[in-house]
Amino acid sequence: MQNLQPKQQDIGHAQSAKPTSFVDAFNNFFLDLQAIFPAWRNAFPTTEHLNNAKKQWLQMFIDQSITQDKINRGLRKARFIGGDFFPSPSKFLEWTKPTLDDFGLPSIELAFKEAIDNSGRVGVVHWSHKAIYHAAHQVGLSALAVMNEEKAHKAFSHAYQKTCEAVMTGQTLPEIPKAIERKEPVKSSEAVANKHLAAMRAVLGTPPIKPKITIDYSDPLLANEGGVA
Repeated sequence: MQNLQPKQQDIGHAQSAKPTSFVDAFNNFFLDLQAIFPAWRNAFPTTEHLNNAKKQWLQMFIDQSITQDKINRGLRKARFIGGDFFPSPSKFLEWTKPTLDDFGLPSIELAFKEAIDNSGRVGVVHWSHKAIYHAAHQVGLSALAVMNEEKAHKAFSHAYQKTCEAVMTGQTLPEIPKAIERKEPVKSSEAVANKHLAAMRAVLGTPPIKPKITIDYSDPLLANEGGVA
């Protein structure tokens, strides 16, 4: 059950047209869901209710092009959540969507806290994930250090979301520069600053824009680029 098609058939034809292996796979999925939520009998007291429900679920799978990977992800979350009530098709669909945790990405709140903490540090700054580093530098560490919390959170969240989307679609983020402690400002050319911006634009798909303001990595806060902890 790699990708459920076709969308043009009604549910009755879809069920009869699919090979036995597909029907078996779908029935096995439903048995798994019934085992996870033993109170399913309250939702489907008769065989007729159960069969009608299966048709609705199968139609949702077809409409949404649900893959086996998504089904497996949804079942994992179903096992984790559990509960007394059998989920609706729309609720299960939510469980099939990838989350930050699925990709080892910190939550926005944890990432924001780390970015704010690092914006005020001197010496070697350590980053727990490349996504936090790049999102923070898109906003600017100096900017994060002086913004009020609401504006800083909004700006960082936007940058972090875009960066995480890149990771979740299989793109590779540029490596974090090697950690070097800088006790005094070190002059950095416009070319170095633009190189960093170009690397992230390549990942995020942002068209090149000629910067009006040169990023100055001589700022001791911005210059302290650390490695992944």
